[in-house]
Amino acid sequence: MSPTPSPQLEKMGEFARLTGVLWDPQPTFRDIAARPRWWPPLLIVMALSVVFIYSFTQHVGWERFMRQQFENNPRTQQMDAAQREQAMTQGARFAPIMGYAGSVVGLPLMALTAAGVFLLVFRTFMSAELTFKQTFAIYCYSLVPLILSSVMTLAVLFLKDPSEFDLQYPTPTNIGAFLDPLNTPKWLLALGGSIDVFTLWTLALVATGLSVASRKISWGTSLACVLGTWCLYVLVKVGWAAMFG
Repeated sequence: MSPTPSPQLEKMGEFARLTGVLWDPQPTFRDIAARPRWWPPLLIVMALSVVFIYSFTQHVGWERFMRQQFENNPRTQQMDAAQREQAMTQGARFAPIMGYAGSVVGLPLMALTAAGVFLLVFRTFMSAELTFKQTFAIYCYSLVPLILSSVMTLAVLFLKDPSEFDLQYPTPTNIGAFLDPLNTPKWLLALGGSIDVFTLWTLALVATGLSVASRKISWGTSLACVLGTWCLYVLVKVGWAAMFG
């Protein structure tokens, strides 16, 4: 008697993938690993980022943001009034350009870099049988919580008075939002800003996806590996802020 063939996984549609990552991630990542596709979540995050930059430019304005930055920076306070005004004007002119460039170019590069780092770590230290295409797709779908974060940030942008909107900490989802930027060391601000609810959610999804795709690594081990890699990044970020902040 011939063995009964194992049933094939039912292919998930794109909407089912985007929602399944949030509500039922394990079978969703199983489908993503079997049929890796990266562009739908990444394009949505990029589009929302572009919408936010445009909305911020129109509703708040970069001149207000630059003025806040200069007021909170002891180094710029040492400049004379004319130099400070000129620097603020130039900063306000180039800030939206950098914002759009970060949305269109920076986000994909960040995703590619992060996927490459996680692939290197998992293949080197965990002997995981992963491909870059799988890892990149898993990372991009792990960014789905940023869609919710972007929608929340846009809502706060239009509900708050423009003078009270904080571009660096728009929503109270990380520790940095509760720290005083004038009296807190730069390294502590960098650390606090890194510990964010949506960042931790994304990392948990990355760990889930890589665990499912590799098949032989438990979720706990995968999470420890992902968090360890992220902690090294935060350590470099905090060290940079301490030296040059």
